[in-house]
Amino acid sequence: MKNAIPLITAVLLGLAAVFAVSKTMQREDKPEEKKRQVLIVTGDVAAGELIPESRVGVKSVPESAVPKNAIDVSNMAFTYNQRAKRPIMKGDYILYLDIELDQSKSRALGDGQWGVPVKFADTTLLKMLQPGDDIAIVGTFTYKEAVKRGKNADAGVEMINRTVTTVVYPRVSILAINGNGVLLSMPPQQAIALTAIQRNAALYPILRKKKDDNALNRSDGGKFEDSALTEMVKGLQNIEIPLVPFEVNASSTKEK
Repeated sequence: MKNAIPLITAVLLGLAAVFAVSKTMQREDKPEEKKRQVLIVTGDVAAGELIPESRVGVKSVPESAVPKNAIDVSNMAFTYNQRAKRPIMKGDYILYLDIELDQSKSRALGDGQWGVPVKFADTTLLKMLQPGDDIAIVGTFTYKEAVKRGKNADAGVEMINRTVTTVVYPRVSILAINGNGVLLSMPPQQAIALTAIQRNAALYPILRKKKDDNALNRSDGGKFEDSALTEMVKGLQNIEIPLVPFEVNASSTKEK
């Protein structure tokens, strides 16, 4: 019995060592989670107080731990001299919902950015959005295309209308929401382009995951032409609605 005790102790220590090593290996194999730079206050801010630039700091936080509506470091100027809706304690995150926005919205613009108001054809999603959300902008518009009338080289051409839906901007961040549209912050050339596009296209917002780096190339979304709707139904069997839509089959009733 005396010899068994050291043996049991050695076995238990060995198992503990194996367990510790396996845990260490699991931690080493697990990829490090992507982090975001978000804003916090470096000193207490009272409700109704303007948030001074000196009390705005940056914290690096794992993506999964970032609270909804946290403000990224790229929008730091958005918080300066904005009025706090609630007391914010030192070290707390600054959320979009914490800011009263009683100052000029130009404070929300980054250096060299222009504020662009955009109206959407469908405002259903806008009722669910908040400042700070990321969206893609999709546009539907009609354009003319020259098509040959026949296969002969001397065949003439005719202009036909094509309606297409495609991605206009893959990801933009909302600064403010107003009625049936939003305010966006963009470089001047993109702001001018979007101003012109919305005169000739019906625009729709599509909700995106915050700071999702996938599908940022506009061509990733492809295009959808209305003519594709015809192709979708080719070969499908027609459905006919009977005069009595929910009539019970007599034979199946007898079997029961």
